[in-house]
Amino acid sequence: MDKISVGIVGLGAIAKNMHVPVLSTFENAELKAATEVDVKRGREFAKKWNIVEVYDDYNKMYENANLDAVFVCLPSFLHFDAVKSALEHDLHVFCEKPMGLKSDDAYELVKMAKKRNLVLAVGYNRRLEKNYEEAAEIAKSLRLGNILQAHGILVNPGPYAGWIPSSDWFFKDKYGVLYDSGPHLISIMMHILSDPITEVSARGISTMHGLNVFDNIAGVFNTENGVVGTFNVGWKMASNYDSIQVHGTGGSVFANPLEVEVRHGSYGSLERVADHIKLAKKIVGAQVGRMSGDKRPSETYFREDRGFVDAVLNGGEPLVSGEEGLRVLEVLEAIKGSVDGGKVVEVRRHL
Repeated sequence: MDKISVGIVGLGAIAKNMHVPVLSTFENAELKAATEVDVKRGREFAKKWNIVEVYDDYNKMYENANLDAVFVCLPSFLHFDAVKSALEHDLHVFCEKPMGLKSDDAYELVKMAKKRNLVLAVGYNRRLEKNYEEAAEIAKSLRLGNILQAHGILVNPGPYAGWIPSSDWFFKDKYGVLYDSGPHLISIMMHILSDPITEVSARGISTMHGLNVFDNIAGVFNTENGVVGTFNVGWKMASNYDSIQVHGTGGSVFANPLEVEVRHGSYGSLERVADHIKLAKKIVGAQVGRMSGDKRPSETYFREDRGFVDAVLNGGEPLVSGEEGLRVLEVLEAIKGSVDGGKVVEVRRHL
């Protein structure tokens, strides 16, 4: 096989603005079919991208469109059923994050994909930011010595910012921000640390009057190798902000989408000046790129989609596998239990 036929499950914002434009640039992937509840609207969009088949139900598409793989781009609470059905139809699957809302469900999907020798990938593109990748390499290189602490934050104006106001599915689950921003933050932190989170203690608040939904959650965690850390996810902020700090006996790394900074014990005045100059250049370059008016999807979407298509064609693993998606859900489930019970909760591992 030198080319795969791809179907898109759900033509919401993430599919229309990210995956469809990205996949359309690949010579070895053909966008053949899509599903959309509003078929008329779906056909109007599909026509622009030469997608010839549009269905109102993903099972009909799985059965009739002669596909090799699908991208599941539905609201989070619909992911499990759509992915399970695709695997039952022997289709490779890329699932937007998170891979459902229950770790037991995710484990079932991972087992199904492995048994049928199918690729199962999860859309954690934020983990693929170059600066977070660099931070992960630094942590793995032992340049930080024995890692003692890690801290992560991911906050933004809220679930509607940048998407469409009709997406009220964000409020179908009372844990709100935990399954929206939480998956990305936990995925980034676990990737950088390469150290399983073993227990968590978390608290949440709800500030949206009339809605019983947690919009801010913070907590602490421990890892298998004894790292202690904190995490903080939130909606309703004035701006978007995310960053990771990792501190060890030999140094510290500070990372966010605009910069990476490494500090060691010998960090003197001249080193500080040189680092600030280097960081300033990186930040200016990134800001110029953001202000250029270029509406193309970020490089992270090209990388994760390319990785999935290559895994289907050539074998091997996608950039973020189903197993990794399962591990994120295991941690989220522990955080959820801690918010509910007000106590420390151990992370239950399936693998």
